[in-house]
Amino acid sequence: MLARGGEDLDVRRRYLVAAGHLQLPAEPEAVHLALYSWQDRLEDWVVGQGLCGRSVDSVPLFGGAAASCGSCLSYLPAYEEALRREVTALEGRAEARTARAHAGDTVENGAWFTVWLEARWEWVTSRMTTEQREYAADRVAAYSAYLAAVDGEPERGEPAGLRWWRDSGGGGSRRGGGDR
Repeated sequence: MLARGGEDLDVRRRYLVAAGHLQLPAEPEAVHLALYSWQDRLEDWVVGQGLCGRSVDSVPLFGGAAASCGSCLSYLPAYEEALRREVTALEGRAEARTARAHAGDTVENGAWFTVWLEARWEWVTSRMTTEQREYAADRVAAYSAYLAAVDGEPERGEPAGLRWWRDSGGGGSRRGGGDR
């Protein structure tokens, strides 16, 4: 997980890098370990603070520099494990999306899922015909099933309150109460 420089780095990942101490009079001379991550806002790679919590130089020490800070080295196993998990999760999501492993992963389904998630679902669908409601709910359910498959929980059911009109005993609008 330690980036050595010269290799193509994936902007979706974080890496560990060796980082020098700040050139301050009281700062101990040590080589630290820090997270190295892409910042979209800056359109550049950024070195975080040392794993030990100390401020470090903003330029990574590529070329095989070895860390000498004992505190950083003590945190190294935990950070390596966390970064391994991030890579595994990233690869799993990428594989699921690339393979289109689930028919529910479509732009339309994702859009309807966002409407369900972020809007007042009951209010939005109360202005639709029952046929339109069922169609929209089917799109949300399909995308929800896709997300469940990506999360490794294929047994997860439809979101609660998705088909509220069925629960209300008719096709009409319910007044008052929550959205979901």
